[in-house]
Amino acid sequence: MMTVVELRRPASDRSAPTESLRPQGASVALASPQAIAETVMHIGHLADSLGYTHGLKPSQWTALRYFAGAPSNQRTVSAFADFHATTRGAASQMVEVLVNKDLLVRVPVPEDRRVMQLHPTEKARELLRFDPLQEFANVIAALPTADQARLGETLSDLLRGLLDKRQGG
Repeated sequence: MMTVVELRRPASDRSAPTESLRPQGASVALASPQAIAETVMHIGHLADSLGYTHGLKPSQWTALRYFAGAPSNQRTVSAFADFHATTRGAASQMVEVLVNKDLLVRVPVPEDRRVMQLHPTEKARELLRFDPLQEFANVIAALPTADQARLGETLSDLLRGLLDKRQGG
């Protein structure tokens, strides 16, 4: 059975700003790293499951968001592969699916015609109005501002640590 870590204040405490996620006077009980890791994985799975919509898979939504928001010089298969922490081959296959769905278009770079940038089409921009990640973002937006800031910092640290491990650090 999976252990779920309860990290929220009681509903009665949520409106009042606080420096802690625990009720006043409660003893500090640290959740195990394993329990926290399982909870983060569970959140990831739930968030990921939102992405099976409008004929796309979660990774395709990620690619659309990336190409819609990346600077022009970063709208390449290689840059996306680095961002998505995947191989060039896997990124290329994903891009090919999105090109075939008329969601991305290849544009040669004038300075180097060998380099192709990928830009979202109008169809993609319209589809992004229904981005399922917004549901997840809305849940985060409902958290108190201080909790959002702490969560952002903590998750950034966690991501950095995982990327360092992946790169052999």
